[in-house]
Amino acid sequence: MGRPIGAPSPLSSSSSSQPPAESQEATPSSTAQAPMIVSLVESMSRSYDSSVHQSLKKLQHHSFVITDPNLCGHPIVYASNAFLRMSGYLAEEVLGRNPKFLQGPDTDRQSVLQIRDSVCEEKPCQVTLLNYTKQGWPYQIVLHMAPVFSPDDGRLLHFVGAQTPLFDCSLRPEKTSVQSAHTLSGLQKGPYILLGRKGLLNKEKADSLSYLPYLNGHRQIGGCNALQKKKVVKMAFTVMQLVIHELTKASELKSAEVMRRRFLSENAEITLCSSLTIALTRIQQSFVMSNPYLPGMPVIYASDKFLQLTGYQKDEVIGRNCRFLQGQETDACAVQQIRDCIKAEKACTVRVINYRKDGSPFWNLLHVAPVRDHTAKIAYFVGVQWELGSDCSQILDVVPVMQQLGAVGAVKVAVRSLDGQGLRRNFGS
Repeated sequence: MGRPIGAPSPLSSSSSSQPPAESQEATPSSTAQAPMIVSLVESMSRSYDSSVHQSLKKLQHHSFVITDPNLCGHPIVYASNAFLRMSGYLAEEVLGRNPKFLQGPDTDRQSVLQIRDSVCEEKPCQVTLLNYTKQGWPYQIVLHMAPVFSPDDGRLLHFVGAQTPLFDCSLRPEKTSVQSAHTLSGLQKGPYILLGRKGLLNKEKADSLSYLPYLNGHRQIGGCNALQKKKVVKMAFTVMQLVIHELTKASELKSAEVMRRRFLSENAEITLCSSLTIALTRIQQSFVMSNPYLPGMPVIYASDKFLQLTGYQKDEVIGRNCRFLQGQETDACAVQQIRDCIKAEKACTVRVINYRKDGSPFWNLLHVAPVRDHTAKIAYFVGVQWELGSDCSQILDVVPVMQQLGAVGAVKVAVRSLDGQGLRRNFGS
């Protein structure tokens, strides 16, 4: 039996026609991965509300990536499952890399230059592009790319690149309809759509598109007619709109959350009377105070030692619930124990894994206790942190416990020395 006629062979790893990204752009080394991962996570978390991941998960059956032009190399910070399946790469092989690693010897240079110009000018663009899978198979896509701007101050946040493979129009034409298109009602007006502050994109314009007659080494029968090509273009454009819509909505939620924290922070600094604030600054321990009467039980005071231990700035802590210190390895049972003690208005001591701002974990011997005023009513909750060694040997040491109890006692003395009106400064006084 001879080999199938017209079936191309994957690009050999030793061939001179190997896609340039595999030879010129190596996957980040393990030594550089830790700070890179932190940058990628912060790229999304600093711009969008935490709900964005759930929103994007609903679009996982569409192929798209999100890139950050503010990071060195303009890397991918988010990739959908459909994109990973189409390209053949794993998430860890994609995140942190510029999308150019998908290009190969037959990728049109003119299209690449058009993408670069659009990035530099912060404008949307549409191109037909030949990319390569991890195994070296070429595949052709329609790429719709557009910038995402902050609704708060107009800053450039990210770029969204939605890809639709052209082979879908000959193999599965029914897949060209976008299942989530109904959510776009009201977003489109006429033949144009507003994309940020940089102008309008004509959604009726369709370039002359060709199709790739191979998929995984097998010849396809038939090609894309004009109607099918238009559907592919429309699908890529609609996917891009959907992603930008979700990012914009999440960015607005993030801005509202930042404003709420700022309000709580400013009011916390004002409402704590000066004598109480001075007394708290004299306590040389890592601790925070939370107000149980405000929504979310936010931190209203954080000591300098706490800021040194966690790496956060004061304005990044005030107004937030202490759960921002939790992470992947944090024990849910320990967290629940803390919640139960707070609900029962009792003190507790737990050993829990927390995370610093840079993402590094540490064992925290945490003591949480209620602080009552002179009328025996709970005024605050105080949490005192003590970093344990990697072997947690200090957990049996009496010194951390005594230090924590001493810090709680000092806070209680400072609070009880003031009457109810003296705990907080009156506005306008």
